[in-house]
Parts: sequence; structure tokens; C-alpha cells
Amino acid sequence: QVVDPPIKVQAASLPSPSPYAYLWIIGAINEKNQAYKGFLWDVLISARLLRKLGSTADFWLYIRLSPDSKMTTLPDEDLRLINAVGIKLKQLDTPTHESFGQLVYDKFLTLNMTDYKRVMFLDADILPLTNLDYYFHLSDPEYKDVPTPLKPNLIMATMAEPCNTGMFYVEPSSKSFEAYKEVVRRQHEEGKKLPYPHFDRQKGWGYSFKENKDYWEGVKKKGFDGWHWHASHSDQGLMYYLAKWVLKDSSIAIGDRIQNWKPAKEDGKVEIESDTPGVLAKYQPELINYQYACNTDNPAEKFKWRCTPPYDSVAHFTGSSKPWQQKFSLGNINDNSSKFKRAVKARWFRELIAMNEELKMGMDIEHWNEKHLPQMKESPLGYMAMFKDQQKLMEEI
Repeated sequence: QVVDPPIKVQAASLPSPSPYAYLWIIGAINEKNQAYKGFLWDVLISARLLRKLGSTADFWLYIRLSPDSKMTTLPDEDLRLINAVGIKLKQLDTPTHESFGQLVYDKFLTLNMTDYKRVMFLDADILPLTNLDYYFHLSDPEYKDVPTPLKPNLIMATMAEPCNTGMFYVEPSSKSFEAYKEVVRRQHEEGKKLPYPHFDRQKGWGYSFKENKDYWEGVKKKGFDGWHWHASHSDQGLMYYLAKWVLKDSSIAIGDRIQNWKPAKEDGKVEIESDTPGVLAKYQPELINYQYACNTDNPAEKFKWRCTPPYDSVAHFTGSSKPWQQKFSLGNINDNSSKFKRAVKARWFRELIAMNEELKMGMDIEHWNEKHLPQMKESPLGYMAMFKDQQKLMEEI
């Protein structure tokens, strides 16, 4: 029995067209490997939740088929579900080779979605826990119901990284998209001249912290010695460089602080405009679930930074913590413990059960471990961008 009460939100009409959008991306779609469906279910669940929570934004899903797939598009049943949930679909070209490291570049297509004022990217293993539209509103001077403490672009640091690309938003423009392409082109041209792994740890994507007597900042760590953090050679380094030194008009969430950056008077430079704690919490709508004991008086010290937006706005099922890649029992369906991710995993399955019934998907969730888990256990492209992916990219240029 599902215990969640109906989500109460103020009725909102959907503007046509909406000035805002969400984007998800799924790759490695192959009829021989059904593991992609776990990510598709997560996208469907997330879109349904956002709409129930009051989002008026458009929803987009970009997909790529695997090179060895014989399909020309998604199966009819997948298309039916995507349409039923109200998600717009765009099929990108099928790559010659596929990898995690290659797929993450598709995140930057957000910059080219110029029909919108803001586009938020969400990884297809994220579950929204509140109506995320408020990030759009807080960054849009034309939205008059709240102040505008956020810049048109937002990235977020994590424990030991200055940027995590699981969730971010941008202000799309043709100029920004062309600038992004030029940064990638330059990096790959320079990378071809470098030995494996084709990445200069000092210069990174185009900025030397040492030469500029500067540092990058994560929630618990600062780096003075170059581009040494997870995926700095890939999307998380590229997004950090773009937000700070190319787009420039950006906010960076670091724990409960929001750093706002702006172009400096000196050409090509940026300067900090403000560094303010507690900016987002007073505007965030009520959460539907908590993680890491954040709703208790004593969350573990090492997790306290997760108890503030943007970190508690979503549940991010990184690595092998994805609900669809784990065993499940109906006996745990109403687990509401905020310890680690117990409650949000139970929520994910409750939402799947509700969607299965409403959309007549025909899933046998009672026998999840026997019927569905075997084909869901592994992510088809792995869990991170590998240096060998970068080498393959160099070979193809």
C-alpha cells in the first residue's frame, strides 16, 4: 500500500510556449541490452513528479541509439510512455563509437536550446524532490514574484569538485554554443599533440591556476595545483571552465554559499560579485523526501553540506546506487527513513508502481528481482568518463 498523500500544489496553467525547459539525455539504446530502460523510467518518473509538484516548464529527452542497434528509433511502447507523460523527444545522430565520455558532451546541447530563457539539465539518475522551477525564477529578472539573486547560469560544487554536472542550468544562446564548440575544438587540437591521456593538468580547458595564483573550490577542498578532480578532463572540467571563464555571468553553489561571478573590466577576466550564504533555502518549496538525516537534529557532520539547496533539491543516484540496479522488496515500499537514501529509493519505486498502474505498463514489480533486475544490473556505458574515452575522441578528430 502506498502511503504518499496527494501532492498539494497551487494550480498553474502551462504557458505556451514555456520560457523554461528541462533536458535529460539517454544513450546506448539497444534492443539487445534493455538496461537503458532504467534510465528511461527515471526520466518518466522525474517528469511526472515535477509536473505534479507544479512545474510549468517544458520537458525534453534527447536520445542516441547504439551503433550496433538495428532499430531506427525507440520501441513503440517507449514512445507511447514518453508521449503520455508529455515529454518532447529528439533523436540525435547515432555515433560511430559510444562511451560515457562521449555521451556527456551532449549535456552542452542545453546551450543551443535557444527557444528558452533557461534550460536545466538533469542526469537520468536524478529524482527531483521539489519543484525545481524556482531556480529559473530566481535567475530571471522578468519574473517579478521573487528577487533575482542568481545569475543566468548555475553550476554546483560538491565535496572535492568545483563542478558536478548532474544538475545545472544555462541561458541558451547561439553565441554561447559557438563559444563552447570553439573551446572543445581548441582542446582537442591541442590534445592530439599531447601523450595519453591527451590532457594538460596545469592548463586544463584553458586556465592555469598556478600562473594566475588562483584556486578552484569544492565544498571541503581547494585545489591550487591544477585540474585535479573527478572528470576534470571531461564534462565537469569543461562546464566549470565554460561557466566561469566563457559564459562569465554565472553562479556557483558551494555548500550553502552562492558565489556570483561577472565579467571584469580587464578583457577576458572575471571577478567575484558576491559570496553569500543561505541564499536558496528561504525560496525552496517543501521537499517531498529527505536524505542523509537532514530532517533530524543531528545529521552526520560529513553530510551537513548536503542538507541545503541545491543538494537537497534532488536525489542523485550516482554509481551503482541506482534503485533499478538493486534488489527490491515490497516490504520496504513505505520506508520513510531519511538515513542516507533509503526514503528516496522507496519513493522511486512507489512512483514506478503508480506509473505502472496508471499507464498500464504491464511490469511485474512484485517479482522485480526475478523479472527486471537481471537486465538492469549494469549501466551500459559504465559510470564515469575514462581517459581511454578521451583517447578515442582524439583518434576520431
